[in-house]
Amino acid sequence: MESLLDKFTSSTYKVLKQIYDCQMKLPDGTSYIPISQAELSRIIGISTITMNKYFRQFQEDGIITSYGETKGKYQLTDTGIAIIEKMEELEEELKEVE
Repeated sequence: MESLLDKFTSSTYKVLKQIYDCQMKLPDGTSYIPISQAELSRIIGISTITMNKYFRQFQEDGIITSYGETKGKYQLTDTGIAIIEKMEELEEELKEVE
């Protein structure tokens, strides 16, 4: 069942949330997104062109950044993580009042 927050959030947030959920934590404590834009687009059900637009916008907004020297690999910035964490807090609060 779709949560109340899901009903009122944009597809931009939903893409960012999926990126957040796909992160892989490394032994040194860093995290990165191990799957490609094409794989993410299949998971979410959008075109690769649309996914590329999201990634470009997220980079311009400082929400994701390239991961090291690996082409096509990204990581969420502190800003991107903070957005997700705040939205998850809001979702928990909404569950309490539903």
